[in-house]
Amino acid sequence: MFQSFFSRQLARPSGLFGRLFTARWLDKANVGMNTLTLESLDLAGNDRLLEVGFGGGYLLQQVLVRGRCQQVAGLDVSPDMVAHVGRRLRRYVVAGKARVALGDIESMPFADDEFSALCSVNTLYFWRDPARALAECRRVLQSAGRLVLCFNSKHDMEQWPGHVHGFSLYELAEVERLIAAAGFGDITTRTAHDPVQGEFYCVRAVAT
Repeated sequence: MFQSFFSRQLARPSGLFGRLFTARWLDKANVGMNTLTLESLDLAGNDRLLEVGFGGGYLLQQVLVRGRCQQVAGLDVSPDMVAHVGRRLRRYVVAGKARVALGDIESMPFADDEFSALCSVNTLYFWRDPARALAECRRVLQSAGRLVLCFNSKHDMEQWPGHVHGFSLYELAEVERLIAAAGFGDITTRTAHDPVQGEFYCVRAVAT
């Protein structure tokens, strides 16, 4: 029962539990993945970054605190997380340095070529149509924009009983093929391991 509930929370944090526990758990559990994602993005001061599925907002906040971007934006399917992160980043939102929006990766409320960098950490499992989602990522990215996807290895995820509740798992090679088919090149992958997440991949690609 709890495995099913927690799996739904990971896909779409909501309610009091989502605000008080899931958001904080995601911040802590994904530190290693977020750190590698930020390294792979190689952000500069003139970049405009979009994070899809920002959870508790840790990565966006790190980018803003370090002054690594001209502007950041976040998109999430959870109204509760949009409200939570909007409050967390309020001073940056007011200053015009950040914005958070409610929406789905398969139909993003952003203009063509709006961003120079895009990342998503631990959300791939919940995409209904990965090919369409990646096509949308390519649409909102400028030519030569960077895409970074970070996700757990299929083998490690299969060891966790909760994966049967709404998770779609992918082999690394399959994800790399999907990225290439969506209009990205120069695909490179870094593999890492930490005590919380186990083995995970950080795939970087460039919009062609």
